[in-house]
Amino acid sequence: MLSRGWLAISVLGLIVILSACRSAKSYLDKGNAMFAQGHYSEANLNYRKAVQKDPNFGEAYYRAGLAELKDNKVAQALQDLEHAARLMPDNAAVRTDLTNLMLGAYIGDPRHPKFVYDLLVQFSGEWLKRDPSSLQGLRIQGYLAMLERRPEEAVQLFRHALESNPQDEKMVLSLMDALFRNNQPMEAEKVGLAFIAGHPATADVYDALYRLYTSSNRPADAANILARKVSGNPKQGEYMLQLASYYSLAHNKPEMDKAMQMFLSNPGGESNLHLKAGDFYAAAGDWNTALQQYSIGSSQDSKNKLEYKDRIARTLLFQDKKPEALNVLNEVLAQDPSDKEALALRAGMLLSGGNGTSKSREAVKQFQDLVDKNPDNVFLRFALSKALLETADLAGARSQLQEVVKRNSSFLDGQIALADVAFRLGNFAEAADHAQAALGISPENIQAQLLLGRSSMRSGNLQQAETALNGLARQQPNSVDVRIELARLAVLKKRYPDAEASFTKILASNPDEFRAIAGLVDIDVAQSRPDKALAKLDQEITRTHGSQQLLFLAAVTSLRTGRLAECIGYLQRLSDKTPDSIDPEIELASVLRLQGNYQRAIDTLRKAALLQPKDPRTTAMLSSLLEITNQQQEAKALARKALNQDPNNKAAMNNLAYLLAETGDNLDQALKLSQQAVTAGPKEPYFQDTLGFVYLRKGKNDQAMQIFDQLVRGFPNEPVFSYHLGMAYFQMGDRARAKAILTKTLQLRPPKDVETGASDLISRLN
Repeated sequence: MLSRGWLAISVLGLIVILSACRSAKSYLDKGNAMFAQGHYSEANLNYRKAVQKDPNFGEAYYRAGLAELKDNKVAQALQDLEHAARLMPDNAAVRTDLTNLMLGAYIGDPRHPKFVYDLLVQFSGEWLKRDPSSLQGLRIQGYLAMLERRPEEAVQLFRHALESNPQDEKMVLSLMDALFRNNQPMEAEKVGLAFIAGHPATADVYDALYRLYTSSNRPADAANILARKVSGNPKQGEYMLQLASYYSLAHNKPEMDKAMQMFLSNPGGESNLHLKAGDFYAAAGDWNTALQQYSIGSSQDSKNKLEYKDRIARTLLFQDKKPEALNVLNEVLAQDPSDKEALALRAGMLLSGGNGTSKSREAVKQFQDLVDKNPDNVFLRFALSKALLETADLAGARSQLQEVVKRNSSFLDGQIALADVAFRLGNFAEAADHAQAALGISPENIQAQLLLGRSSMRSGNLQQAETALNGLARQQPNSVDVRIELARLAVLKKRYPDAEASFTKILASNPDEFRAIAGLVDIDVAQSRPDKALAKLDQEITRTHGSQQLLFLAAVTSLRTGRLAECIGYLQRLSDKTPDSIDPEIELASVLRLQGNYQRAIDTLRKAALLQPKDPRTTAMLSSLLEITNQQQEAKALARKALNQDPNNKAAMNNLAYLLAETGDNLDQALKLSQQAVTAGPKEPYFQDTLGFVYLRKGKNDQAMQIFDQLVRGFPNEPVFSYHLGMAYFQMGDRARAKAILTKTLQLRPPKDVETGASDLISRLN
């Protein structure tokens, strides 16, 4: 009985153990099945259950590490593979994957952790101890030598590894890299050519040779290696597109056309052939050929017809053919009302051009959502930039165009558009950079050359501007745009007789060319001849029966020469000519404010507000004027109204912040609004001034002093900044400095409110 009892217990224990082992194995099998289906997280859960059942189950740790690598969980994978290597020390696959992971982690981490280095040295030593020609051991030591800037030693290690493993493509690439770094480019070339002679399908080695040739300025060899890559892989259409791209950038159109014809002959049954061809031509800025390819694809590929139609609409949009593009999009939406790209493109094209309307914001948001889901699609980003330009959002358009050229620097229209937007934003150096990038793609491009000349001129690089514009003049000798820019350049170089002759000649054949008239006025002003400038403008205004452009130019010229009364007269005439526009009224109010005629400025703005009550500009300016005339409560109410009309209006934020600080109603809200305004307009000195004023009101004198001191250094002739700096010294108890700064403020001929405040503080100091 006793022996049978013990036998029963032993058998039961064996069943339990076997059951546990089978359970761990079953979890492993289930995990492997999930892994094969690409469900890596679910696979990993099963591997975890397996090691819970059997903590020494090395295979489960190994498979868990592989699943974690697929999920980009590198740290966890490293831990599990280390565990697997300890449990299965003789398993070559585990050690190989572990060393590959550690090597990748070590190379990718700029800190190069010592514990990983020590493990790599340990593992490579163990590999080489077992086999002096071990691929893994030599590879690790070779990479470590490269990282430690011992390329000569790396060459020896990689060459040894390749001799033992002559079919290993990665080792060929490693040896080529080491040879190049060891100043042996010819030997690197020899290794690469020898390998592709026997392995014509190894794309990465062709690309390594291509990089070697381009870095060595060997364009013919670069072209030949890409052509050889194509001939060695005749069914790989992507390689033909790569060759075509090379010839496109090299401005070799005949060879580019040959490569594209080879691609379009479709020897390998390339899918979406005409879609890819259209995208290639679109990226090169050849919209007509792109449109042709999309149209062919649309007629031949009924399955993907709507996708081709979307591309056709995009291309028409880029060509500024909005009516045709809308017709195509309406066709698409008639067949598929949920086509997101068509909806977004149509919304973008239907923008009214209104700045900040709810309809415009919704359309842009719809477009932005589409781009967010396709972040690498440069054509959608480019289309979004055009939609943003429709709403006058230059900063938003610039941001999208920067992403476009970052993803595809050879996108000609993207570079030109970014240069144009940067120019309009006043970022002239940036505009010149992108114009030059466009000329690198298309050296004869007229628009890019003109942008380079204009932006170089305005950034002060007159020599570069002259070179670009003279080259353009040889191509386009009758272009008025080019002749205008060359005349402006002569003004900047103070070659006034030449400039005057050029502008006069332009006017002889183009009597209504406003830019030439403005150029002649600039010459007179530059030579201190304001009477002559205004007489010329009066003559032109009479000839054109009161041209609005010329009236405004006369107002600006009067203002530039300190003739406020004449400026007000011209603006009043302009206002009478445009009764439905409030722009002249706003300009008039600004000049009246400069003159110190606050009440008439207020009356002018109230009239404008009645004409267009929803325009936030009048509300914001009126608020500011009411504050100056000590009507703070109404000023605050209007400032809040202006912000409600346009919540993103940084000027309205700034105005309300200043009023709240001045009246002391809500300094916390004032600080928040002021900080938002500064964030939205970091280069606006008056926003910085308001922030300093809020700090001053909150008793944070050090922060206020830092801002005001910086502003006065940057703008020494601005009385408002000087006044606030004096206030800060006064509040801190530094009477001597306060008095000196405030006295200087009065010498700067400040506005009446600043003059009164500064005088009051000086009298209190006295």
